[in-house]
Amino acid sequence: MRSWFAIAGLVTAAVLAITSLDAQSPVVEAVLDKAMDYVVSYQRDFVGVVSEETYRQDVKGGTTTDARGFPVETRGQRRDLKSDVLLVRAPAGDRWLQFRDVFEVDGKPVRDRAERLVKLFLQPSPSAQQQVEAITAESARYNIGGINRNVNLPTLALTALEPENRAWFTFTGSRKKDSAAGPIWELEYREERTGTLIRTAGDQAMPSRGRFLVEGATGRVLSSELVAENRSLRAQIDVTYAVEPAVGLLVPREMREKYVSKTGSTIEGRATYSNFRRYKVTVEEKVK
Repeated sequence: MRSWFAIAGLVTAAVLAITSLDAQSPVVEAVLDKAMDYVVSYQRDFVGVVSEETYRQDVKGGTTTDARGFPVETRGQRRDLKSDVLLVRAPAGDRWLQFRDVFEVDGKPVRDRAERLVKLFLQPSPSAQQQVEAITAESARYNIGGINRNVNLPTLALTALEPENRAWFTFTGSRKKDSAAGPIWELEYREERTGTLIRTAGDQAMPSRGRFLVEGATGRVLSSELVAENRSLRAQIDVTYAVEPAVGLLVPREMREKYVSKTGSTIEGRATYSNFRRYKVTVEEKVK
């Protein structure tokens, strides 16, 4: 919100500078508590909400080596996906997973979609962890590029605000602006553990950091940024939220992602979300 007078802008800047505090500050602790309470209720309320995702991925640059060991520049690649995206509870019941059900790839329908869904949810794996891995792999099945990734899901960053993860992150906060709903706070977070939330296929740690824009009065998350990196790869995922009257919740509206590897290859993606609705499961029985 723009200040009406120059002096008001100076006063606001002074206030914002003062309110840049670490998580030990009672004010930041209060905002953080509200944000965590919001995420707990959000996961409960968001389950059963389906959205249609329109998702474009682009792969650019990078080099590899041929059979003789000479560098060869890789070709660019593009893919357009259409999917239904929904939040599901993990088989063990201890966490939530976002599931991407791809039904169209580059304008062509996915033929074995029904069979895959039956196998995934109605014929579960021997262990809960195996089924979690199967759901995660299915959500990433049609990703392109030389980076095997399954983190490109819009609500992933909210994991940092789950109460059970609070001990593994440090938070700082600053009051950014005022809105009709009251003060908007920026909460920055940084992961402080070796068993990181995101890991490479070779089990290498990728500590995450980022920020949330949060309504101070309600704890509602308006946007999220997640950055994870190590020596060979940097990944960033930004998500913005907006109110969706059809379901009465703030929902992801856009996700932008970028992955840069040490080989120079870059993967960029942009996903938008629409057609939000609540799904219902019906069971039909017939007596012969």
